[in-house]
Amino acid sequence: MKKLCLLRIAIVVIILVIITGCGKQNNLGSDTAVKANSGRVITDMAGRKVVLPQIIRKVYPVSPVESILLYTIDPEFLPGWSYHMGADQADYILPAYRDLPVLGWINRGSTGNVEEIMKMNPDIILMVNDITPANKEYADELEKITKIPVVLLDKEMTKMEQTYLAAGKVLGREERVTELAAYCRETIGMVAEKKALLANRKPVTVYYAEGRGGLETEPRGSWHTEIIQFVGGENVADPDLPGGSNIGRSPVSLEQVIVWNPEVILVGYFRDGESSSFPAIMDDKGWQNIQAVGNRRVYEIPTGPFNWFDRPPGINRLIGIRWVANLLYPDVYPFDFRSEVKRFYALFYHYQLSEQELDKLVTGTQRK
Repeated sequence: MKKLCLLRIAIVVIILVIITGCGKQNNLGSDTAVKANSGRVITDMAGRKVVLPQIIRKVYPVSPVESILLYTIDPEFLPGWSYHMGADQADYILPAYRDLPVLGWINRGSTGNVEEIMKMNPDIILMVNDITPANKEYADELEKITKIPVVLLDKEMTKMEQTYLAAGKVLGREERVTELAAYCRETIGMVAEKKALLANRKPVTVYYAEGRGGLETEPRGSWHTEIIQFVGGENVADPDLPGGSNIGRSPVSLEQVIVWNPEVILVGYFRDGESSSFPAIMDDKGWQNIQAVGNRRVYEIPTGPFNWFDRPPGINRLIGIRWVANLLYPDVYPFDFRSEVKRFYALFYHYQLSEQELDKLVTGTQRK
């Protein structure tokens, strides 16, 4: 009888141990599940706390700035482009990504549809813009409406290195962005280092020619022309031009350009079907008395796959900084043009330029 009681007690103890063990195992499994399902908390460049999924596979870019940033890091993150890409631009994009759908924009004054974004179910929405109270508020508002995490990074040209490093942490691509950030640091540092050599020089004057006739431009102080000032040049266009720095493409007269008499003209175009004004400027008799034309210092800005100088104000301008610096001050900013362009396209755009492609890309961009 005594042995039977001891046996029963032993059985009860064993059962309790098993139950307790299972309970602990269930609790551990539950904790693991909670941890797997909970997000990573990061602080974006605007100081906002954002809860992210553990793994990010699809990112919605709110504008071309973010589209290009994502493409340079890993094009697999892109569900589509934020704008229609012209054929001359798509030539320098990897074939698998040339025909991605056009998503539109969803920042203020844009064409994107928030409901369509929600249907796509991206893991996060990426914004790269000025860090202002208004943009922080908009990021919060967009996150609230879509229930999708919104990460706001800084678009400041001198902070591209930090933007890449922050994006790498968000996307889990720290190793990839390290080399991209290093190029940013190298480029911005080069200009900072060389500026002392220009301290006693009169700045080279530059006119930014836009539109079919070259008679639209951007006023001094506009972000559209900030590369000019950044490398030590001077934009001749008055800061109080009609349209201002935000609207852009302010109309001017040829008479006004003649009065400004720039030493260098940079020719830009970006609208679908819009052709370059370079031939008109070089051949029109009205332009011939402008010193930039007389000295043949008129240069077309490359646009493939993304504009080197303007629109959008993203990392695409890194190669433009080096190019414009060399155009204005070749003795201060040496530039092995073909080698550097190939290096940049391979590193950022995953694209190995052939000699023929390089010839096509840079027609009209070099000193004559």
